[in-house]
Amino acid sequence: MVKNSNLVKLATGTKKTAQKEVVKKEKVVEKILTPEEKRDLKAKETVKSLLTGVDLEIKDKSKEELLEIDTAPIPDDKGDMWLQEQVSLLSSENVNLRNELDVAKDSYAKIFAENQHIKSNAGTTNDGEIKGQVIKLFHELQANYMNMGKDQYTGEPNFRIVPGSFLNRLILFFPFLQQEKRF
Repeated sequence: MVKNSNLVKLATGTKKTAQKEVVKKEKVVEKILTPEEKRDLKAKETVKSLLTGVDLEIKDKSKEELLEIDTAPIPDDKGDMWLQEQVSLLSSENVNLRNELDVAKDSYAKIFAENQHIKSNAGTTNDGEIKGQVIKLFHELQANYMNMGKDQYTGEPNFRIVPGSFLNRLILFFPFLQQEKRF
C-alpha cells in the first residue's frame, strides 16, 4: 500500500513532484567557410595574438611633444685641407693605375709579338720529324704493353702505365698511328 499512497498523493495533488525540464537541443549548423573566409579568420587570430599586451588607446595629441629639426647648416670642420688631401690621394691612385695599364699594354704587346712569330714559323716545322718521334714513342709504349711492364734489357718490372687506353688515346689524336697498331 505504500506504493499506492504515492499514487493517491499524486492524484490528489497534495505532494508536488519535481518535474524535469525538457531541454530542446538546437541543431548547430556549421557554415562551410570559403578559403577567403578561412584566411580572414586566421589573419584575425594572428593579429589578436600579435597585439596582446599592446596599448591601442588613442592618446590626446595636444599632450604629445613636438620634435623640432634643426635646419641650420652644419659647420664644415674639415675645411679645404681635407678636400685637398682627398684630391691628392685620388690623383696618386690614378697615376698608379695608369702605370699598371702601361705595363699591361707592354706585356700584351710582347705576347702578341711572340704569337705572331710562332704563327709565321709554324709552316717551317717538318711534320715528318714530328711524325717519326710520335711513332717512336708509340712503339716504346706498345713494347712496354706487350712485355707487361718488364724492362726489355734486364727483365725486371718497371713503372707501368695502363697503355691500352693510352695507346688508343694517342691513336685518337694522331690517326696515322692506326697503321702501327699491333694489339
